[in-house]
Amino acid sequence: MGLTRVNLLAGLLGSYIIRDPVVEEPLGLPNGDEFDRPLVVFDRSFRTDGSIFMSSIGNNPDIHPQWQPEYFGDAIIVNGKAWPRLTVRRRKYRFRIINASNARFFRFFFSNGLRFTHVASDSAYIEKPVTTNETLVGPSEITDIVVDFSQSKTNVAILANDANYPYPSGDPVNEDNGKVMKFIILPDQEVDTSRLPRRLVEYPVVDLSSVTHTRYVAMYEYVSKIDEPTHLYLNAKPFEAPVTETPRVGSTEVWYVINLTEDNHPLHIHLGLLKVFDQTALVELEEFKECMTKKNDAVKCNLKKHARGKKVAVPDHEKGWKNVFKMIPGHVTKIAVRFSYIHTNASYSFDATAEPGYVYHCHVLDHEDNAMMRPLKLVN
Repeated sequence: MGLTRVNLLAGLLGSYIIRDPVVEEPLGLPNGDEFDRPLVVFDRSFRTDGSIFMSSIGNNPDIHPQWQPEYFGDAIIVNGKAWPRLTVRRRKYRFRIINASNARFFRFFFSNGLRFTHVASDSAYIEKPVTTNETLVGPSEITDIVVDFSQSKTNVAILANDANYPYPSGDPVNEDNGKVMKFIILPDQEVDTSRLPRRLVEYPVVDLSSVTHTRYVAMYEYVSKIDEPTHLYLNAKPFEAPVTETPRVGSTEVWYVINLTEDNHPLHIHLGLLKVFDQTALVELEEFKECMTKKNDAVKCNLKKHARGKKVAVPDHEKGWKNVFKMIPGHVTKIAVRFSYIHTNASYSFDATAEPGYVYHCHVLDHEDNAMMRPLKLVN
């Protein structure tokens, strides 16, 4: 904690794909290095000599000499290159797009109207393909899509971004950070033997009757006298405080994640996979915030009374199992968390109770570094 944002900014990141031929080959999706490509997307700023720039002056230098609430770069980088281009054939390609930014959200779309067909999200397939015109991807999320360039009416397509930063209520994108990469589409049609199956992979359903525990996780942001963020906590506790989340190996829990801040926070629970049921706006929010600030207890502060605003539907392509999910500000998000293998519901093949344990945290790197992270200890 404290240096993750700097280490990744310096380039300590990469991707690899773990495949299961028994499951995946029958699907007939685009495959091979040319047609199945990871796209690792992030933002960086550079000095005139080409070295990476990160301000060394914090927003509250008397409190944190170097920490800033979020890092945003001027240039968009894909697989190590700024605003790259890729020549593609008129056929289907699979792109596993990883948002490796410190804090930037991307809402991707194509300038020429090409569409995304989602086949998986993070590390799990969805049940059937879902086609969209755009897709919102938070830090550390993976959107796994197929793009059919044979449907393009132009020979050039720009993958673009229009997500405000910080998301959702920050500055609009500009000409530089609104562009991601260019696809140059060859003119000739060709035979494409890959396909989009009607069904993908189905996992065992969430059995709420087997839920062993219900937890409430509140997200807090604290500010200085000049209204600049100083730190962020989960459940008003620093990372060093004794562990309070002790799920059983093999169990399913329900978590209500309450975002009391103005930012969207992508929540990542190590070892556990999550499935989102719904997101509900909190009414009489300031009253609820005041109570939570004093008591830090969602039950005593009558969450049920306040969680009766407009519900936000979970996008169809994000209804499967996720590693990370975006927690909307001013909302409570109900999720199921599974602490076992999701494809069989079997327990882990290793000792998940071994030290030092695990963590859960906001995946905006600047937030988790200061100290929006808590320990997670699995028990038998």
